[in-house]
Amino acid sequence: MNYLAHILLSGPDPEWQLGGFLGDFVKGPLPAALPDKQGNVWSPGVRSGIQLHRQLDAYVDSHPQYLSCLEALGTDYRRVGGIALDVFFDHLLVRHWTHFSDVPLPEFSQSFYELCAMRHERLPESAARFIRRAAANDLFQGYGREEMFLPVLERIDQRIRFETNLLPAGQAVLAQYSELERGFLQLMPQLADKAAELRR
Repeated sequence: MNYLAHILLSGPDPEWQLGGFLGDFVKGPLPAALPDKQGNVWSPGVRSGIQLHRQLDAYVDSHPQYLSCLEALGTDYRRVGGIALDVFFDHLLVRHWTHFSDVPLPEFSQSFYELCAMRHERLPESAARFIRRAAANDLFQGYGREEMFLPVLERIDQRIRFETNLLPAGQAVLAQYSELERGFLQLMPQLADKAAELRR
């Protein structure tokens, strides 16, 4: 899953949402007292959100529906197919947003951008840089535009330190649009149920 899905699945608590976002930026073991960039301790909610992020990633990576979607891309993209698929699932989440959230996406996005702006000095530098650009360009709503999918993958590819076939993987995703959309719509409700279970 990509950023938007993780934030949504973190539930309504802003602290958990922030942790759901930070799960891609905080690596290694999670100490009981997790420090921020300034050395101050994050709230238990942020730590729980990061832990939920990791649990959901493990759940998704072994889920038969997700594996079926990866298989639909063929064998040429084993190394990067998951990256392309995760970004595409955020695209589909925006397209079907009202099925999964009662909060309108513009309101949801703006609220999260503002949350991160208030915590800007505490965020890991890479997280702060990403969410600042995301807010400036309203990236979360932009995910819903099909023409943005490959440019987003291109920016990700530029950050990868080895040569990849990520853009061809993205083209393979678009070629399987309908099949992958069906897979997403079957998978996402199960993820929402699993996330709610793990948050309890």
